Amino acid sequence: MEIALTGSIKPPLATPAPYLIIGGFRLVEVVALSLCDYGKVTIYVDKRVDLPTSLEGCRFEIREGVPQDVPKLDVGCAPYLLKSKNLACGGVKFDLGGEMYVAEPLNSLADVLEKNVEFMKLALNRIKALGIELMKGDVRGEVRGDVYIRGKVYEYAYLEGPAVVGPQSSVLPFTYIRPGTVLYYDSKVRDEAKNALLDAYTRKQHGGYLGDTYIAPFVNFGAGTTVSNLKNTLGAIRPSYSSKSYKKLGPVVGEFVKTAIGTLIYGGKYIGPLSHLYGVVDRDVPPLSIYKGGEIIPMDRDKAVEYLRRDLEQYGRGDLFPFYYKALFEKSLF
Repeated sequence: MEIALTGSIKPPLATPAPYLIIGGFRLVEVVALSLCDYGKVTIYVDKRVDLPTSLEGCRFEIREGVPQDVPKLDVGCAPYLLKSKNLACGGVKFDLGGEMYVAEPLNSLADVLEKNVEFMKLALNRIKALGIELMKGDVRGEVRGDVYIRGKVYEYAYLEGPAVVGPQSSVLPFTYIRPGTVLYYDSKVRDEAKNALLDAYTRKQHGGYLGDTYIAPFVNFGAGTTVSNLKNTLGAIRPSYSSKSYKKLGPVVGEFVKTAIGTLIYGGKYIGPLSHLYGVVDRDVPPLSIYKGGEIIPMDRDKAVEYLRRDLEQYGRGDLFPFYYKALFEKSLF
């Protein structure tokens, strides 16, 4: 079985769209999980990056470059394969039999967060149907509902599924994990997270709340960092990167972002990759910026390159430097 994932999802991140997370897994993994019964699945993407994957029990391969003769599916349509193998989505039909399901593509990470719990339930049900054990990690806390665990859950932690704790990830003591939360790979969380998608190598090891938020790889939250996902007025949140509005929506935080202690981020904001935040963040922050006292200052390029190198080396992923250097410094995200 061969399929190509094309298109994009807003706002811009360094992570290629097929590697974004929904339902607990990368989009390429969601496709492999949906088509697992067809044997090995070869998935073609425009850009390949050696980020970790965590899906077990389904054989798949990711190749760079999209052949003309391979069936193509928009990345925003891919999650709907968990609902039907006969899709009409984004003006394209993808038919492997069964009743047709008509869907609109997920165009933004706000859409992803809005649908995440729904697709996570479908993904975990699919995993159980394939006979794959959900809980295989070191679990010492309390777990209720379906939670895919390949990492460690410490004592005095409470997890409410659906949720995913990936390989080498840790739910630290006295932590409340609410439905939809993902600690994808080598990520750590303390305190409270609800429908928070944390990609690989992310650290939130201190007090604070993450709700309805998308966190790209290699992010570090200082103690007390908290995000908002709901207006005091209970009105609609309208992110700059989407034409839609949402009742609950936290920020989208790009790769390599660092927050100082006590940082507070308003709902619906976009924090661009390799930015440093201080204080109350009530607006979008572009990539390679320092936000402090309501002012946005461009980061010194040479220093930013060094910060990138340090971040990757501390996780033993210096091999990714050429990829991220090209994505962040040689090609603008805007």
